Amino acid sequence: MKFPTMDGKQKAQSGTGAAVLVVIIAALIVLYILFLPPADREAILEGRDGTGVSANTTLLLESPGRLDYLPQKDVEHVLPSVNLYSTTNALLLESSPTAFIKNAWLDKSFKSLNFTVDDPANTKNILLSFSIRSFQGRLIVLLNGHEIYNSEITSLVMPPIELPQHLLREQNYLEIQVSGVGAAFWRTNFYDLENIKITADITDVSTREAKLSFVVTETERNNVVRAKLKFFPDCDPLIAGVLKVYINNHEIYSSVPDCGVLRPLEFSPHYLLNGENVLLFTTDRGAYLVDNINLKSELKEVTFPTFYFTLDQEAFDALLAGSRNVVMHLEFSNDVDMKKAEVFINGHLRGFDTREVSYSLVLNPFVRKGNNVIEIKPKTTLDIVNIRVVAE
Repeated sequence: MKFPTMDGKQKAQSGTGAAVLVVIIAALIVLYILFLPPADREAILEGRDGTGVSANTTLLLESPGRLDYLPQKDVEHVLPSVNLYSTTNALLLESSPTAFIKNAWLDKSFKSLNFTVDDPANTKNILLSFSIRSFQGRLIVLLNGHEIYNSEITSLVMPPIELPQHLLREQNYLEIQVSGVGAAFWRTNFYDLENIKITADITDVSTREAKLSFVVTETERNNVVRAKLKFFPDCDPLIAGVLKVYINNHEIYSSVPDCGVLRPLEFSPHYLLNGENVLLFTTDRGAYLVDNINLKSELKEVTFPTFYFTLDQEAFDALLAGSRNVVMHLEFSNDVDMKKAEVFINGHLRGFDTREVSYSLVLNPFVRKGNNVIEIKPKTTLDIVNIRVVAE
């Protein structure tokens, strides 16, 4: 039987003493923490450094998006005056110096003329005229396959033959014939013609309409709430026709206006387009001088975005102690457009003017304990991806 040696007893007593020391130290630490001020106790338990606010704490994070810059309450587009009128001219459509038309049993010869009419609807008083040197038989005229004249001629002088407007096409075919001899096979019916002409009165209606172009910016288009147009029609009321006004193919006016009286009207702002817009004036007859043309977009009331964040007592104390900074970070959509704005921090004005994709500002001199407010007033249209306020 072996008994413990003196060295073994000493080792056991040493281990027991170390364990007791650890327990005592732990108890003292617990007591120390319990008697600390609440703020310091929370800082230790939460792993903070005792300044009252964690590093890189986000106090505000928002995504403002597009902020429009509206330097005025309305946008005016002053447009030049326009003239609306039509002109009618007598034009020669086709001619032939001579023609000998005959019709016999075994010998026939007719005269054909081809002519073009660009605008049949505005071509009137279409006439076939000629001089007759000699003749025998009935004269027959066909237009586009339709017989329009078939009659005996009693004189060498005859009035022009009118061609029906409703038979006109853009490409037309006219044929001059003479009647057959019937059973008198030995005879020949004929017409000896000269100076053959087809004439018409053609009205040029291209000057009855006028187009004006103007540009609407994206900011104007997105913020317009009322759209107004006014113009001064100078015209003769005895011959004035219906005046029509279109904005981007939308009819906004159709009437015979009071000549010499300024005409205001309002139309839907939805008719306006981002970019180029077209204003069209047109009339069916008469003449107009449309002057003092003014188109106005009334814009909605602008509200500037406002953001709030809170600094509690501990965070504010950390700022005063110089151990923390409060920094505002703005992130933009690109680094190409110029960004300008005024920034108000609790009423204190600061501004930026940059092309960079981000902008940062230390807010320490302007912040206060409790609620804080940031207001952004753009001086150019801004696309802000996010605004972030961080305790760093």
